Amino acid sequence: MRTRDPQFRNRCLIYAGLALATLAVYLPAVYHGFVEYDDQQYVTDNPRVQAGLTWNGLVWAFGFHAGNWHPLAWLSHMLDCQLYGARAGGHHLTGILLHVASTLLLFSVLNRMTQAMWRSAAVAALFAWHPLHVESVAWVAERKDVLCAFFWMLTLWCYARRAACCVLREKTAGASRITFHASLFYWLTLLCFALALMSKPMAVTLPFVLLLLDFWPLKRFTIYDLRFTIFKTLLLEKVPFFVLSAGACWLTLRAQQIAIVSTAGLTVSQRIAHTLAAYNHYFWAVLFPHNLAVYYPYVINIDAGTIVFSVVVIALVTLVALKNFRQRPWPLVGWLWFLGTLVPVIGLVQVGDQAWADRYTYLPLIGLFVALVWTAVEVVKNKIILGALAAAVGLAMLAATSMQLSYWKNTWTLFDHANKVTKENYMAITVLASQLAKQNKFDEAISLYRQALSYKPTFPETHFFLGNAFDQLGRPDEAVAEYEKALWFKPMQEQTHIFLGIVLGKQKKYAEAITNYEAALVIDPDSAVTHNNLARIYHTQGRLDDAIQHYSAALKIDPKLALAHNNLGILLLQKGGLADGTAQLREALRLNPTNSETQFNLALALNQQQQWSEAAALFAKTVGASSTDPKAHYQFAIALAHSKQTREAMSQYASALLLQPDYPDALDGLAWILSTEASADFRNGTEGVKMAERACELTGRQDPVKLKTLAAAYAETGRFAEAVGTAQAAKDLAAAGWKPDLAEECSAMLQRFQQPQPWRGH
Repeated sequence: MRTRDPQFRNRCLIYAGLALATLAVYLPAVYHGFVEYDDQQYVTDNPRVQAGLTWNGLVWAFGFHAGNWHPLAWLSHMLDCQLYGARAGGHHLTGILLHVASTLLLFSVLNRMTQAMWRSAAVAALFAWHPLHVESVAWVAERKDVLCAFFWMLTLWCYARRAACCVLREKTAGASRITFHASLFYWLTLLCFALALMSKPMAVTLPFVLLLLDFWPLKRFTIYDLRFTIFKTLLLEKVPFFVLSAGACWLTLRAQQIAIVSTAGLTVSQRIAHTLAAYNHYFWAVLFPHNLAVYYPYVINIDAGTIVFSVVVIALVTLVALKNFRQRPWPLVGWLWFLGTLVPVIGLVQVGDQAWADRYTYLPLIGLFVALVWTAVEVVKNKIILGALAAAVGLAMLAATSMQLSYWKNTWTLFDHANKVTKENYMAITVLASQLAKQNKFDEAISLYRQALSYKPTFPETHFFLGNAFDQLGRPDEAVAEYEKALWFKPMQEQTHIFLGIVLGKQKKYAEAITNYEAALVIDPDSAVTHNNLARIYHTQGRLDDAIQHYSAALKIDPKLALAHNNLGILLLQKGGLADGTAQLREALRLNPTNSETQFNLALALNQQQQWSEAAALFAKTVGASSTDPKAHYQFAIALAHSKQTREAMSQYASALLLQPDYPDALDGLAWILSTEASADFRNGTEGVKMAERACELTGRQDPVKLKTLAAAYAETGRFAEAVGTAQAAKDLAAAGWKPDLAEECSAMLQRFQQPQPWRGH
């Protein structure tokens, strides 16, 4: 009979406590929205992601996007969109649950490796509740962090099981089943490591962490093995892991070519100085987490005092860790874990323009937590004092994390806090200004943009947003100047090329606009918006085949892009593809039911197909949304007239003429009703003649339709001789213009006028 585990109940309580406390502190995030800082690129403005899990999305996820190669992170965002759509709360919930799962796995792994249950629980609690980790959990775009951590913990768990099997095999002769388990867990470890790399390439340091764990707490080798025979064996079993790490490094370097700061921009000495300062920053932020921000401005020239202080701190901690490390290995293992796992993001290869980031500490801090907890237990012998200290630290962490989480409520609160707790934060000021611009507070926004540029004149994002503000204010020349400055400082910026192309297109500088759209497509060939905008330029130039090609490309990338459906529909109608054009416009309207432009275009197409009732319904919506367009009123009147809604049709013709008194088509339409309507309540031949004569005058008496209406008006007033002559002229023009149906109608009118009788109800 199996002996009951005496610690089972305590472990269950720890699992439950860690899960519930972590959920309690982080669940308010489900009421937060997306932030306008990479969330657009990863979710809200990404059609591939918003489409959910699709085959095309699966293939796309394995490409290079957002300066990274992390296909599993993309797939997790796609799954969230499949489950939650655009509801930010669901996306936040997934991140929270992954963080909780990683916390529980960390406790399980440490407890299995060390058999120190309460110390393992303390490390897991610090990991779960430290405010430095809020950024990774609360930021939807940082899903890659929590996903990578989850598979990192699974890797450690499988590795611990594999190590336990190996130890048991060494103690048991002929244990074939144990050998099988050891092999199985080895391959599971390798698989989980591969999944971690596919979530975020920062996992490349995990093989080194496994070697540290081999030393302690697994004790698979010691420094007394002077021939390093066991170490060589352990190193050999890590070869597949190092191969995967090397592959991930290569993929990452390829993906981040645009984001990596050039060596000409930062010297080796500047990189080393920043690395020392970054280690020092992270170390003290662990102990005293205050003034945390989403963005820390990069300082190129760090003063000598900061560098010296950083060197002293790192040297002292290293000496303490090395002291008596044979008997007390945990400080050294924890410190090396911290130093080593930060290497990919410490600044030796500078990616992006931030000085450092809280999210970079998500996995490295585990090493420091292990060193601190094990050392605290060793130093503080009194269990009551130790328990009180642990409770105090835990409550302090929960309070600080709850406060830090509140800043992630929305874009404004996040960057307003960053601006308050950092100096000359040009990024925070730029984002705040962009929020003001969205509220049409352009004067305040431009003032903040100027302030940001006073701190960093070379910051391309500020020039971009300033250009966008000028564009919205109708100052295109200033907008172009700012966009060009942004591209000067950051040439490979897709959005800047797109917005510059838009402004140049408005200025009819089509060649320059095309150049910028093509540059944007070089950066991101899968940009549906760029393909659509380029197609519109080609459409304007009359290059219809090129336009169709790019509209189709846009819709292949993003089938839900209503604007592309609308534009393609208009183009197909122009080429005579009435059915295909109408189908595209219907899809555009389905995707964006309130778009008045699409409503109007579809109504025009329906008028051409004599689907008068549906056309009239759409025109009614268009006129309600845009009552200043005489063409809309005119087309609405046509649909109403054919739907036998005569009074309403006359009203719309009149509205069109109020907006444009010399609108020949509207004059003609109203004159036709006044001259031919079956009901005498609507007829007024005298007014009909005036309007029809004016319409013919405006068209130089060369439009057979207008002449036909004038003939009917003459007949209504009893001027049959003039009616016959005008109808004959209309017939001749129609025949010369290859309009047989119109010529035939004029012949019928001639016969009626010669009787003499007016034209009625046709």
